[in-house]
Amino acid sequence: MNRTRIEAHAKINLSLEVFGLRPDGYHELRSVVAPIALADGLELTESDETTSDSGYPDDLAVKAVRVLSRSCGVSRGVRIHMDKHIPAGGGLGGGSADAAAVMRALNRLWDLRLPLAELAALAAEVGSDVPALVLAQEMRQPVLMEGRGEKVSFLDEGAHFASLPLVLVNPRVFSSTQKVFKNCLFRVTNDPEIVYNIRQSWRTGRFDTLCGACMNDLSESAMRLEPSIRAACDALAATGARIALMTGSGATVFGLTESVDMARTLAARLTSAGFWACATHTIVR
Repeated sequence: MNRTRIEAHAKINLSLEVFGLRPDGYHELRSVVAPIALADGLELTESDETTSDSGYPDDLAVKAVRVLSRSCGVSRGVRIHMDKHIPAGGGLGGGSADAAAVMRALNRLWDLRLPLAELAALAAEVGSDVPALVLAQEMRQPVLMEGRGEKVSFLDEGAHFASLPLVLVNPRVFSSTQKVFKNCLFRVTNDPEIVYNIRQSWRTGRFDTLCGACMNDLSESAMRLEPSIRAACDALAATGARIALMTGSGATVFGLTESVDMARTLAARLTSAGFWACATHTIVR
């Protein structure tokens, strides 16, 4: 019986621009996505049927198996065991991270030999964040996500990006992506300088400039709906983190720090204050 294990790395959004609704009902986005060390552990075992012990009725990992098997003519199923560490509804891409990892693992387990670009294109049928996470997890580098998420490219292929120590803070609430988008005031101007400034400052190690370039158009919407997200952001900012910014549609906020040790210290302090907090870092090649 074939079996494999894989880590499903979460993500943070260093930028997230929202331009409004598309004709297909999705939102037009542009976002710099970075994979981080925080990950769910997955074990995949070939089986007659596809099942998961996640407990989620709309499990994206199960959907990923079905999309891949249907597209590639594979009649086998997979039993998925999850060791969950990524908070649900936290803006860290937990379900999407699991789906991306499953597709990457099955590409090898089933010997499909799909090119990464083709795998990412299939991932768009699973969920909007999944293509970006397929690339980011596999190549361990930041990616640019556009459209509804189906257009993905490397932020700067071949460039070296230093690993960024950071602390994650969650007020222990679930943030509804649908409600946050519905409540958002959409961007009406296109500012290409946002992505350019993140790319250039990260590559050259100008972290003060990098922190100044990070942004999230969904922050105010999420904080209006759930004030505890603002409380988490304020608590993180008060610790001296270099930035306190919500990732995705919330409810997690992240702060860049001077070192991993500092991230651990801040995480311990914020945990004592009643938040869920975790020290981690971006993963790089």
